[in-house]
Amino acid sequence: MSRVLLVCPEPLGHRQPAGVGIRFIEMARVLSSDGHSVTVLSPDAGEVANCRADSITAEHLLRHTQQSDVAVIQGHAANDFFANGRPVPTVIDLYDPFIIENLHYYSRRGAEVFAHDHATLIGSMLRGDFFLCASETQRLFYLGLMLAVGRLNPIAFENDPRLESLIAVAPFGVQPKRPSTAPRAQAILFGGIYDWYDPILAIDAVALARQTIPEITLTFTTHPNPDLTPQDKTAEATRYVERRGYGSFIRFEPWVEYDRRGEFFDRFSLALLTFRQSLETDLSMRTRVYDYLWGGLPVVTSSAPGTDELLTRYGAGSIVRSDSPREFADAMLRVIRADLTSMRAGAARFVDEHQWPRVLQPLVEFCRQPRVDSSKEAFAVRMQTPDRPPSILSRLKRRIGGPS
Repeated sequence: MSRVLLVCPEPLGHRQPAGVGIRFIEMARVLSSDGHSVTVLSPDAGEVANCRADSITAEHLLRHTQQSDVAVIQGHAANDFFANGRPVPTVIDLYDPFIIENLHYYSRRGAEVFAHDHATLIGSMLRGDFFLCASETQRLFYLGLMLAVGRLNPIAFENDPRLESLIAVAPFGVQPKRPSTAPRAQAILFGGIYDWYDPILAIDAVALARQTIPEITLTFTTHPNPDLTPQDKTAEATRYVERRGYGSFIRFEPWVEYDRRGEFFDRFSLALLTFRQSLETDLSMRTRVYDYLWGGLPVVTSSAPGTDELLTRYGAGSIVRSDSPREFADAMLRVIRADLTSMRAGAARFVDEHQWPRVLQPLVEFCRQPRVDSSKEAFAVRMQTPDRPPSILSRLKRRIGGPS
């Protein structure tokens, strides 16, 4: 078996991982269970069971790549990895289309975010050996980018006409089912607020639903990594709640530890997710939808290709194809009043079919036989990008005047 190095761009030590952190924790568990020796690097050297842990520094990247057979990296951590590590067969995890998500920040933060994201993504495309994405839609998007930079080329196509040895679909997964017999109050969970979500629509919808069921509440969770994730929409939602006097039924609570989120989910009767239509909507894979279905929560959500397909196939929620608070309120009331037996049964089927060892099988197979893509240099486009773009953390610190 292989010595696998996982380089996670999010802190893990606080035990409150967001989507990327959860994915790396579960990758580590699956690969360790498959017999691999796993080392996890993260900004804070957070511990992961049955794995070695260390921080992301130039020295550690060099040492651990010298001791590894294969590496898995995601997002902006790729910059430090390629600048400081020794070359090893490398998996680039593209499940999070960060360059599309971060387009939302241009009006407030200027072009620097996009320039950094673009350099990071192109550098990763040119230097990775195998790529993971979350859906067939994402796969086509990234194949187009690979064609542009020369990674989808005649040699790669001749060797594998479907390019499955270059990029594979490995969506998010869930842990085994857990029993839940706790009575669920008339409480609705939204979760963390990212800047591409629409919390005001959710707040207005819940306020309308309370005209019929006054006991309904709505809970947002504050992000565990505010230094890395802009909180503009969270601030907007907080001001809106204060201005409208909704503090009695709109709550903002801390992000829950990963291993304790099941009991947290038991407090709620359903989950709510609202967002505007955009390219981000088309490409993203909603991590929280997977987690909410694992927790047995029916989901009421804005329409998005991936989410629509899941909820329709498993009959585990309601899709609202408008931006009307009234329509969202009506959808929530229908779900609350419904016999939830069939929805929870659908969620249970979803859990059975989306276990982490199953969805991460392409990664497991690559780590069993790591390889360098021998065609990646043949047609590669030479991009004028800096050797080591600054990390997003250092850029944010510099912007607010802190030490970088």
